[in-house]
Amino acid sequence: MLKNVVKYFGKAITLAVLFLNCSGAAVAASEPDRRASSIRCAIEKTGQTVECDYRHAASLEVKDVSLSVANVLLQIPSKGYIAYPAPQQSTALLFLVDVSDPKRKNTVEKKNVAAIKEMLATTQPHQKVGLAVFDSDLRVLAPISSDAIAVISAASTLKASGAVTEFYKNILAAIAILQKTDASRKGLIIMSDGKDEDRAYGREDVVKAARDADIVILGLGYLERPQDTPALENIKRLALETHGLYFDATAQALPVMKDGKPFSFVEKGGRVSFDVGQKRGKQSIALVLRSNDGKPLALNTEIVFPDRRTRNEQAIDLGKKYWKELLAGLLVFIGVVVALLLYRRRRRLAAKPAVPYASLSEMDGSGTQHVLTKTAVRVGRSADNDICLANETISHHHAEIHRRRAGDVHIVDLASANGVYVNDTKVTRHELSDGDVIELGEVRLRFTAN
Repeated sequence: MLKNVVKYFGKAITLAVLFLNCSGAAVAASEPDRRASSIRCAIEKTGQTVECDYRHAASLEVKDVSLSVANVLLQIPSKGYIAYPAPQQSTALLFLVDVSDPKRKNTVEKKNVAAIKEMLATTQPHQKVGLAVFDSDLRVLAPISSDAIAVISAASTLKASGAVTEFYKNILAAIAILQKTDASRKGLIIMSDGKDEDRAYGREDVVKAARDADIVILGLGYLERPQDTPALENIKRLALETHGLYFDATAQALPVMKDGKPFSFVEKGGRVSFDVGQKRGKQSIALVLRSNDGKPLALNTEIVFPDRRTRNEQAIDLGKKYWKELLAGLLVFIGVVVALLLYRRRRRLAAKPAVPYASLSEMDGSGTQHVLTKTAVRVGRSADNDICLANETISHHHAEIHRRRAGDVHIVDLASANGVYVNDTKVTRHELSDGDVIELGEVRLRFTAN
């Protein structure tokens, strides 16, 4: 007994919570839904003006709008702002009424008809409306057009006579109708108790299709019995997940009629226009919407401005903008050219055979001749000398012969053991002349200048 009491008490609490959630949907929907905002900018036909159409969620009340291009704040011209609709813009609206279950006769034939007539009494010239009903299938009673009277007339024939309710399948069919309609904004008004008997489709399919087609849903839930409250959640989630609004209209006047604009759920936003001026190339555009709570919402996009400069003007502007980089590149280029010329010069010099400027001839009868081509020639007994003389009277590094820039040739003693003699005279440094006889230990050499 106690177990059953607890069970039913728990169900009652669950139903109460769901009922409160659905009845408070209008409050939840009033929270700003920043995901539903978008902006599209294009240059109009004359090429002189940029037009940015923007939209935002029905729950967001915008206080003011500011514009920046390439991160530079731009004053919106006095005639540069138009609240939706701008010229040539239109809204397509389709009422979709659930006529399943004859027990819903009062709701369908009285409440739904009265709501449709009340909402259509506010239609504007830019708004095109239509009416469709569904149970197992969808039937169009009035095609989407600007004739609200025809829709009201069709609504008067509504009858709750259906049986099976294929909820999601028929909403997808209604979305397909709206998608084919030529209009700037598209809204779907669903009037139902939210019950579904679908097997092939679900909420995710409808939400994806609505978002792909840029369609916003207004959900009006009509409850027949308190225990059916959870089914209203189906309508509520479709409305909120497509960035629209949801209201429980079971026993209250239509909340969407409070401001006399029942279709504002799909018509929030407007158009901002500004001159192209000297702007060119791809630039970022940011439109900042400030709500009543003071929180900014930035809508960002990019647009490519036309470039009307001549090639010479483009080159001059490019040079002004990147002169530092161009100068650095020029210096690098000059450095590379100079380095290449020096390298080629060294290669030529290395490949050019050295011209001898003098020679040393050994006077021992062998006639061995040592040609002098280097500016510094070292003579000694060690193998690392330029001229190696294998004689024990000669030091390892005995003497060095230098050719100066002026062409004169000198011999220098490298602190040898036996000294250096030129023409029988001992020297430490001596300028050589053609025919001089040099003595290094026991070796005698004749210097011959070229």
